[in-house]
Amino acid sequence: MNELSSDIYKFSSLEIGESIISGRLLKFNNPAFFNDPFDCDVDLLEFDFRDWSSDVDEDFKKVKSILEKDLGNRTESIIRQISEVDIIEMYKQSQLDKIARSAICCFTKDFKNTIMWSHYANNHKGVCLNFDLSVSNPFFDDLVGQFGQGSVNYNDYTPVNYFKSKQKALEKLFYTKSKDWEYEAEYRFFTLQEHGLYRFKTEFLKGVIFGIRVPLREIDRFKRVCEKQGFSHVYFKKLIKDKLNIRVEYV
Repeated sequence: MNELSSDIYKFSSLEIGESIISGRLLKFNNPAFFNDPFDCDVDLLEFDFRDWSSDVDEDFKKVKSILEKDLGNRTESIIRQISEVDIIEMYKQSQLDKIARSAICCFTKDFKNTIMWSHYANNHKGVCLNFDLSVSNPFFDDLVGQFGQGSVNYNDYTPVNYFKSKQKALEKLFYTKSKDWEYEAEYRFFTLQEHGLYRFKTEFLKGVIFGIRVPLREIDRFKRVCEKQGFSHVYFKKLIKDKLNIRVEYV
């Protein structure tokens, strides 16, 4: 993989960065805690029976099969009594339950963005951790269940019909944000599992980049923590203010 596709980054304060290194732990949050109120919003989906796919037919067949075990010959008549409104509400509630169960770990593909350093790395007094997407299965077995990863798409909030394509609907739900957030160049790991801390493999961490305002004594201390925790393979760089430009140097 080239650098663009394999490198992702995590901004943090020095303290949080050290805790990530010390425990080899990354936090997965529920979208309810995100700063964008429209992130993973069920209103990104619509449920229109006029344009449905074979996926929905399969859903109905599974439900019918389950009901037949209890209802027998009464199944068809009972199903006919269920209104479209009720079915739509059931599907919508299912997606709300999915959102409530979801957990997401956010990264960026751009470590040079000054706004990101200001917002997420303690105004250039923090770090940016470089992770390597070429590492397969970067998290240990405690991260199980439905799991995915990918870049966030930035476009208008136009709803997608869940009945037409469940896959596109889920991508819209969990990997879409407004163009207002495009500067974040976000990349996500996603799971339908309890939010919390999940342990990653040592080789997943590739390097550490320090902000402009991090003093050398803190850099030396942070490097010792990395060495102690078995991250002897990682590189260390620092952003340097050079008149009206910023350059990156090894430290």
